Amino acid sequence: MGACGCGYTTDPEKNCNGTHKVVKAVKEDIIAKLEAEGFADAAAHLKA
Repeated sequence: MGACGCGYTTDPEKNCNGTHKVVKAVKEDIIAKLEAEGFADAAAHLKA
C-alpha cells in the first residue's frame, strides 16, 4: 500500500494498513455519544 501519512498505522515499517479507517470510525462513535449526552464542547474538541 505504501508509506502511511496519517500516523495511525500499526505496521512496524510504517506502511498503510487501514488503521486510519478504524480510528475514524471509533472517533465518530465517541463524538456521537458525547453529543447525545450533552457534551458538545468535548465532541467539538475531538472533531478538530
